[in-house]
Amino acid sequence: MAAARSARIGMRRPAVRLQSLLLLAAPLLLDAWQPALRPAARSAVLRCQPQLLLANPEAGLKEEVRAPAEAAAIDWSFLDAVYVITCPQPDGTNPRLGRAREILSQIGLDSQVEVREFQPDDEDRVRGCYTSHISVLEEAERSFPGDGPLNVLVLEDNLSLSTRLESDTVESVEAFLRGAGAPGAEARDVLHLAYIMYVPGLSVAPVERNDGGVEEHIVGLRSTADSVLGTTAYVITRSGLSAVLAEHRKSGYVDAIPNVMARLFPTSRFAAYPMAFHRAAAVKSLVNGQLDTLRAMIFKPEVYTWWERLLVSTKQSTNVLFPALVGLLFVAGIGSVAEVVTSVAAKSRGEEVGLVLPLINAVLATGFLGICGYGLALAPPPQPQQPAEEESK
Repeated sequence: MAAARSARIGMRRPAVRLQSLLLLAAPLLLDAWQPALRPAARSAVLRCQPQLLLANPEAGLKEEVRAPAEAAAIDWSFLDAVYVITCPQPDGTNPRLGRAREILSQIGLDSQVEVREFQPDDEDRVRGCYTSHISVLEEAERSFPGDGPLNVLVLEDNLSLSTRLESDTVESVEAFLRGAGAPGAEARDVLHLAYIMYVPGLSVAPVERNDGGVEEHIVGLRSTADSVLGTTAYVITRSGLSAVLAEHRKSGYVDAIPNVMARLFPTSRFAAYPMAFHRAAAVKSLVNGQLDTLRAMIFKPEVYTWWERLLVSTKQSTNVLFPALVGLLFVAGIGSVAEVVTSVAAKSRGEEVGLVLPLINAVLATGFLGICGYGLALAPPPQPQQPAEEESK
């Protein structure tokens, strides 16, 4: 009997060790989620105001919008223009724009905003998005002629505030953009204040300063042409604007505007860290609505905050991190299910065993694994590449 009991205990040890690892990792995960879950514990700059609930008529949900208490004091004067792209509803109302302006007013940007309304392109929603951004960039070019420094912030009406927005980040963005054109400085064409971090082929890298140090709040973005980082919020400089419009006048509409940026700026795209904005989880997409359910799960602060930190700290591509995550979840799921089966069998023999922790582990592991599989199933196919002879024309 003792030998049999020892054997059963030995069978459960891998799962117990797995549970121990999960418990040890819990403080790290909580620390990653802390900006989203415990805003009151942060510094005064990050301390949140009482929550503001805004009804989202499109999603039928209420979305919580939190603004840092000192966000209204952030200096945005380095921006030459701020455009918000929006599409009113058929009846002329525009709840998305009202929600976006409420958010921007909380951080002192609403007074600089110029709203540009466009009608949805029902024949090709991707083309409609492309056309709206090109139209805004053409207006900026007309409004600011010449070849001097230019910083234009382009926003979409589906934005939300990052829970880690702080003045230090915006000040770093300003200093970094003002350094464009300095001797030895690398090209700085686009700086994202929000980007989609879950796309394949994306990696972030530290940015070195001229003095040999590393930028604290700026990271470099490296991606493939199929890594659609989104256009929720980005600052485009004079060189970036000229390059995009030159490509448009040469080739016209070929694919999505984020793909155009990926091709044109393989090493000259950057991002604020932490992000100032994020794509709202509850606002439905006007381009690819089939991903709305997935967005509602992965665009929440407690998820994107953790993933953003993971990308920056590991410096690994999503092509490495995603398989590693799936593999870990698979092993955890198998181990947890095996532990549940073993515990149920032991309990049926009258032994005192706990089932709560194994059940929680099994549900979490298999649930997260299911989300990953759901995302892979909905992932759009790679964009068709232009033949080399066409690109050379």
